[in-house]
Amino acid sequence: MLEPLDAGDRRLLDEGEGCLSVPGAVMDVPRPDRAVVRGLDQDGNALVVEGTGYFARCLEHETDHVNGRVYLDRLSKRERKDALRQVADRREAVFARRAAKQEALTP
Repeated sequence: MLEPLDAGDRRLLDEGEGCLSVPGAVMDVPRPDRAVVRGLDQDGNALVVEGTGYFARCLEHETDHVNGRVYLDRLSKRERKDALRQVADRREAVFARRAAKQEALTP
């Protein structure tokens, strides 16, 4: 569970973010520069993971997925439309890159 932080304990960074769930789109998403995630390890022991900067963004992004959200859900309606337009415009290029990678991995 992502721990909510007081506004005084963090600052927002508005940086580009992408996701394999939204291939081809990259949008600026404001996220705190610090994140603390608490949970349990595979043996049920308490676990705390803390990150700053890019790692904090990753922790927050992945926590969104655990909660059934993608970064598009954090965008305004206009920004979401722009991201979906990027997906459509870059669709062929994304599929071509995937095919090339797959071909390179095939013996």
